[in-house]
Amino acid sequence: MHIPSIRSVGVFAMLALLSSLLGAKTAPDAFPRLSDNTAGSATLEVRKLLHGQVDGLFVVPRTRQVVAAAGGYFWKFTDQGVLLDSVYARGGMYASGLMFSPEGYVDWVFTGHAQRKPYGPQVDGNGLTPAQVVAALQQAEVVEFAKNDQGAWAYLWQGGKAWKMDVSRHRELVDTSCRRHSRVLEALRWPATCFKGLAPAPALWTEVEPGSFEGYGQPQPRAEVVGFDRRKYHLEEGLSGQLFGATVGVLLKSMGVPGSLPGRYWFGDAHTRVRVGPGSNDVVQFKAFVPYEDGKYRFLYNMQWWEPAAALPGANSLASPLFSVHLRAYAERAGETELRKYYEKDVGLYAVRPRGVADVPQAQRTAPAWRPVFEGPSTRHVAVQGTVEFDPAPTTAAGQSVAALLPAHQWLRPPLLRTMPDMPPVVPVNALWPALHQLPSVITARWHVPGDDDGYAVLRITLQPAQVQAAMARVQAHPQGQASQGARARRGPPPDPAPLELLLRLPPGAAGATRIDPALVEQLQVLVRSPAPGARNAPPPLEVPLAQVQWEWVVRPAVPPVRVSSPVGEAPPPPPAYLALMKPLEAAKETAVPKGAAGLSAFLQQAQALVQHPQYAENAPSLAPRITEAYADVLNRFNNLRQLGSSATLVRHYLAQVHPHTSTVQADSSLAYNQGVIASQALAFAIHMPEHRDLLDAVMTQLLAPPFDVQQQRNGTLAYNLACYHAVQGDKPRLLQAASAASRLGKPRAQFMADTDFERYWQDADFLQALQPAQ
Repeated sequence: MHIPSIRSVGVFAMLALLSSLLGAKTAPDAFPRLSDNTAGSATLEVRKLLHGQVDGLFVVPRTRQVVAAAGGYFWKFTDQGVLLDSVYARGGMYASGLMFSPEGYVDWVFTGHAQRKPYGPQVDGNGLTPAQVVAALQQAEVVEFAKNDQGAWAYLWQGGKAWKMDVSRHRELVDTSCRRHSRVLEALRWPATCFKGLAPAPALWTEVEPGSFEGYGQPQPRAEVVGFDRRKYHLEEGLSGQLFGATVGVLLKSMGVPGSLPGRYWFGDAHTRVRVGPGSNDVVQFKAFVPYEDGKYRFLYNMQWWEPAAALPGANSLASPLFSVHLRAYAERAGETELRKYYEKDVGLYAVRPRGVADVPQAQRTAPAWRPVFEGPSTRHVAVQGTVEFDPAPTTAAGQSVAALLPAHQWLRPPLLRTMPDMPPVVPVNALWPALHQLPSVITARWHVPGDDDGYAVLRITLQPAQVQAAMARVQAHPQGQASQGARARRGPPPDPAPLELLLRLPPGAAGATRIDPALVEQLQVLVRSPAPGARNAPPPLEVPLAQVQWEWVVRPAVPPVRVSSPVGEAPPPPPAYLALMKPLEAAKETAVPKGAAGLSAFLQQAQALVQHPQYAENAPSLAPRITEAYADVLNRFNNLRQLGSSATLVRHYLAQVHPHTSTVQADSSLAYNQGVIASQALAFAIHMPEHRDLLDAVMTQLLAPPFDVQQQRNGTLAYNLACYHAVQGDKPRLLQAASAASRLGKPRAQFMADTDFERYWQDADFLQALQPAQ
């Protein structure tokens, strides 16, 4: 938290309005933006591997592969940054790199097998002494453990095979949370387990710790800024915060309230030169969107450097370095949402690798650029993935034989985006899939339903390359394609022609189905089409179907449950009563923020009427979580718009009129989570507003009193705001607990060290220790 500026705001408002008009321009190609994906040098290229936030990076030394955790998936690359494969991160992931569950295991990280495998015969360890159990466990490369109130068991893995050992007799020797954890492992919640007396086996993969992008601590800084294009003048806490500081801030400072004034500085494109390679002899250059604050360019808030070579065997490993751009950690503060549009396209993982290492040589390109696409029933938050095998005997247009390319991994359809209130805005994670340049002979598609092994599916589709080639030629020769090419020519030559699409299409399936019915594959269509036109009212793209297509199930999913319909003439069963009760509140919620105080009053009246409705008590388990979520959503919107008076009114009404009715529901995790959102958002605006001191006290006693435990909840923003509250109150023990929890849930150390709420603790050894990764 910050106390807003107490200086005049008129000048700063004018600067903010004029910020986009200031700053000199340089040659457009000398320092390209990262999102252009063209930066490099004579020998190196800077290429984006993933778009979106990266959670962690790991290296598998035996295969020299790099694995990134991002967006609920694992992404596997060569040590030169060439994408090989991806897999959905199922539940049961352990710090050792394997996914274990009672039903089976996934060892994709080490073997590339994405499907869950069954265990071998179980071993009974209950007749063994502890020393004999340890001796048996030492025969495996990887050992992890699990236990419950009734028993305990070990998961053992060796050379691609896994089995379980029942160790219920030795349950007290099993620890399901031990060994050293990094911040990444804590944030991802991957357990590291052990057995008393069993020494940890050598790790089969190693976490790559991110470092300073600028290269602090090195004899020569890695990054150098040689120019700066001003793009946005930033006022921390926004104009309303500056006005508040000009009136109340002076008084607070005179009373000795801790904290310092928020900054005012430019954001812009820093013309950055980065030294890379042995001896740092090679230089790549690009524009990075960073703040220029106190005479320094601050890369640390949204850029990190990764060196996989440090974890690979060989002192002179040539693994390409990586760097990442991520969202700044201050999304809840005024003005941060406005900054996002300037650098959101840059967010992602980049490799600095030898030029052309991932390119297909022109001599091996035997087909126009194309990409595979899937259309069909929803797989919700799981991607439809594919592997393309190319024509085994490719020839050029001149009839010359060339070598076939290795199989290529692609996403055929990305997953739906998840959103959560009171969380930083989500940037969808996806790879920058390259266009393909040889004719396909086989496409293997796979998808599944999370938490439902019966919904896992692998479909192998065999094509005739000559037929695909003829369809591509027909699409390219169509007048629509020629017209679009002519339009592009009049605007100037495009950097690359849009690739054709090879479409796998299934019927939409039954409404409300939770998995793809395998019977729909009987109606599978495979087509070649031109890319969708960008202009409005343009005719649909030309589609050429392929007739000679064969398919087979490699893994056939189970038939989805049959939905029993009502007999003809019989009315369908009525919807649950609580849905009708919620409709007026949902309608009022959507108009609450746009209409300001008038809309908020209608929302509060509807909510109060709902909790006092005669049917509320019998439907409370269903209604209470939805009502709480509605309050959290509206509060989040008011805070983002800095309508803090409405925020305070909303929280007061919730605590007095609604919370006494909803708090009777104890077993719903979403209710507890959104109750935490309300508390977090209340802390965010009220900590430095003395007129809301009573509101702070009410939040602490009604929402954050025992049995609430900051160490057990999962909202990093709530933990951080609690740490701010305790820091301002001078309650060091509770500050350390909250700061430790916020750090474990992903709040970076840099955010604490930049927030003046913690200024008095910046040199405190206990506070600094709380910000370290858990041991």
